[in-house]
Amino acid sequence: MVRVVFQSRVGKFMAQLKQNEYDTLMAIGEFCVVNMDKYVAVDTGYLKSRNSFVIARNELMLHNDCNYAGYQEYGTWKMKAHPFFKPAVYNHINEIRAMAGSKMARGMK
Repeated sequence: MVRVVFQSRVGKFMAQLKQNEYDTLMAIGEFCVVNMDKYVAVDTGYLKSRNSFVIARNELMLHNDCNYAGYQEYGTWKMKAHPFFKPAVYNHINEIRAMAGSKMARGMK
């Protein structure tokens, strides 16, 4: 009689995938905040000090709760825009993709 035993590693794989997803979002969030700090217009430093990110429901959201952050990013009819959100992501998109690829593949065999 031959006995065949299958060991499912799906649970372990899914746990590793979930951890990799969180680690990837954390790394990208930290990377983007550093880049936002480079692109933000600095007068008093308050706007720069409010750059952060939030991870909720597997989504990364860049955040700045300064009341004039939107005016800096998009400008007004009196003031030219000084974007810092978009360049932090779009000027570094290839680095972000490479980071995501390497972080998501970690521990997967």
